Amino acid sequence: MWTGTINFNNRIGPQHLHMAVRLPTEFMDPVPGQFVMIRPAGGGGTLLSRPLSIYQFVRNQDHVILELLYRVVGHGTELLSQLTRAAEVNILGPLGRGFRIDKTPSHRILLAGGMGVAPITFLADYLEGRLAGKYELKICLGAKSCAEIVGMERIKGMQGLLNIATDDGSLGSCGLVTDLLPNFTQGCDPGKTMIFACGPMAMLKTLAEQLAPTGIPCQVSIEERMACGVGACLGCAVTVHDRRGKRVQKSVCKDGPVFNIEDICWDQI
Repeated sequence: MWTGTINFNNRIGPQHLHMAVRLPTEFMDPVPGQFVMIRPAGGGGTLLSRPLSIYQFVRNQDHVILELLYRVVGHGTELLSQLTRAAEVNILGPLGRGFRIDKTPSHRILLAGGMGVAPITFLADYLEGRLAGKYELKICLGAKSCAEIVGMERIKGMQGLLNIATDDGSLGSCGLVTDLLPNFTQGCDPGKTMIFACGPMAMLKTLAEQLAPTGIPCQVSIEERMACGVGACLGCAVTVHDRRGKRVQKSVCKDGPVFNIEDICWDQI
């Protein structure tokens, strides 16, 4: 468990906030798709930490900066939203299995629904820094309305083609973010393409149905309620196929949150 100091905790939407935490240099470099468990130092009136995906990470000479993007959905995140500059937080992480980055695919498609924009943005930045100019990148963001689209400014400054879909058509295309996918996968070579996605389970299930006939590989980061973050409480189980095809239960926090889309038993969702 690390103790960090908040640099800023800015509201960027009706229920959305962007937090930056200063931590010691011993904090390990995270992989895109990993998360942290965070709570106000001293408990802050709530027992359990809250899982938040990592939005950005910067290593400096004498400290590191961890950025988190989150939405207020309950008591825990409401307490986090009230924290101000110089307040202390307790952080456990980085946790979980992140996206696996293979340098082979030349065509990468990133899909984010809702708060899935946080890990997808971190991934896009990671790819830009390490594989710049060596791949084709398309980024698709989706939300209920333009008010729910956050983090777009950072993505706009990156390499790659940005596409947006909103349920009500208030920004970008009218419809779901998965509606954008056929335009980008038509004619794709499955051996040279990789899709990365994060969003609500309904979105990921639709994505699985779309990709099943194509053979295009896809890694998905699952959004799930997590109590401990380390697989001890068994409260975030998901049914997957193991290497023998047998159905088994895996912990999203420990064995994920990133899984191969074809490994998940979508009929159980």
